[in-house]
Amino acid sequence: MRKRWRFWVGLSLVFSVLSVAACQNKGQTSSEEAAPVEERAASGKADTEEEKNSNPKTYKNVKKETQLFWATDVEPVQYEMSGTVEGTTETYVRELTDPKYQGRSGGSEGNRAAADWLAEQFQMTGLQQLPGLGSWKQSYETAVTSILSGEAFLIAPDGTEKELKLGEDWAFQASPEQVDKTLSLSTDHTLYEEGKAIWDAKAEPKDGSEKLCLTTGEVSEGILYTNALGVPSRITVTDAVYEQLKQEGYQIYLRLPDGIEEQGTADNVVGYLPGKDHTKAVVLGANFDGAGQCGPLLMPGAYNNVSGVATLLQTARWLAASDELPCDVIFAAFNTEDNREKGSSALSEYIEKQYTQIRMVNLKCLGWKDQPLTVYGADSEADLRKSLAGGLGVQYADMDVGGDEAAFREENMSSVVLIQDACLNKQEVSAVLHSVHDVPENLDFAMLDETAKKLAAWIIERGDEPLVSYVVYW
Repeated sequence: MRKRWRFWVGLSLVFSVLSVAACQNKGQTSSEEAAPVEERAASGKADTEEEKNSNPKTYKNVKKETQLFWATDVEPVQYEMSGTVEGTTETYVRELTDPKYQGRSGGSEGNRAAADWLAEQFQMTGLQQLPGLGSWKQSYETAVTSILSGEAFLIAPDGTEKELKLGEDWAFQASPEQVDKTLSLSTDHTLYEEGKAIWDAKAEPKDGSEKLCLTTGEVSEGILYTNALGVPSRITVTDAVYEQLKQEGYQIYLRLPDGIEEQGTADNVVGYLPGKDHTKAVVLGANFDGAGQCGPLLMPGAYNNVSGVATLLQTARWLAASDELPCDVIFAAFNTEDNREKGSSALSEYIEKQYTQIRMVNLKCLGWKDQPLTVYGADSEADLRKSLAGGLGVQYADMDVGGDEAAFREENMSSVVLIQDACLNKQEVSAVLHSVHDVPENLDFAMLDETAKKLAAWIIERGDEPLVSYVVYW
C-alpha cells in the first residue's frame, strides 16, 4: 500500500504524536488544516441480518455513528469552462433507466446492451480507445446474472394450489441453481438438509444467509435481483402469504431458474483523452451495473448509479471540447460493482504499470435533490481529498467508503469517492436503493450538469498535481 508520511522535527515530534492520537478519536487527523462544517448523528435504522445477507455489496467501512464533515482551505478552481456541449445528464439518466436495459444486472442481456450504448457515447463524444485494449470494452471473468422468471404456488393442507403472482405476492433473487420443489417453512436444520424445507429467515435471520430462505417485505418495492456471489436465493413474500405458510400443513411450491453463471464475462466500457503529460493520468469512474429486474419489478437505479455515469459522460463532453489537458484522462464505466468491484480491479491492474502517477475519482450516487456532495477518503488520500473538495467547493469526510475507488490504491495511485452522504446515512434516501423507487424524478439534473462542469475545470487546472510523499522521523 502507498504510504504518505508527514515530517515532524524537534519538540514538535511529541506534540504531533499526541495531536494525531487525539484527532483520530474524533475521526480527523492533525495533518489536515481544516475546520468542521457539520456534525450530526446518522439517521435511519440498522439493517436487519436478513437485509444484510440479501445484499452482496455493502460499504465496508461506513459506520452509522456521529460523522464529522470538514471544509478545506484549498481554493476553488479558477478555470471556467466556456461555450456549451451537446447533451445533458438528464438525457443519459433517462436512457439508462429505460426498461429495455432490465435494470442492468451485471453481465445480463440488458447490462450488455447498456455497455453497447455507452461505447457508442464514448465514440460520439470524441474519446479514444485506451491503448492496448483494441476496443471500447475491457472484458474480464466474473460471475454474471441472467434475468429470468420463476413460478410459485401456495399449497394448502388438502392439496389445493393457489398461484402467487410474481411482483405482487412474491419476489426472488437470482438463484444459483434450478429449484423445482414443494417446501415447508421451517428452521429445522434436519428438514432443510433433507430438502423438505425453505428456511424461515424472518425467524432465524443469521442462519438464512447460506440457505434458500424466505422472509417478508414490501414485495411491490422490488428486490435486488443481482446475485453474482452465488448465495442461495432469497424469497420475499407478503405478510399474508407468510402467515399462511406458518400454519400447519401449508407449503410453497417454487420453480426457480438457474440465473447465475459462475464463470462468465462482463465488460467495462473505457475511453481516454491524451494530455500533455503522458506519465500521469486522472481516472474518472462510475459503475453502470444495477439491481436488475424481477418479473414486472424493475429497479431502474437512477441514483445508484446512473447518476454517476451520467456525470461521467457529461464531464467527458466538456473535456473532449477543451484545447489541451494537463495529463491523460481515462473515463471508465465499471461493471459488476456488486461482485466485489471486479470491474474496477480489472482496470486498475491493467493501467497501473502504464503511469508513474494515477489519481482516481469514483462518482457514486449524485444529484439527490437538496443534498450536499461529499468527498470521502481516508487520511492516506488526504492530498487528493483536499484538492477535489476544495476545487469543487464541497465538504469532505475522513473515512474510507470502500467502493470501486478502493482498487486504485497502490504506490503510484490515489483515489477518493465523490458521493452524497445522504446515500449512506439518510433513511429516506438509502431506502430507495435497489428498489422500484430509484427513479430519475428524485434527481436534480442541474446539479449533475454543474458537477460535471466543475469536475472538468478541476481536471484542466489541477489534474497533474503531484502525489506528495513525506518522511516522518519517530
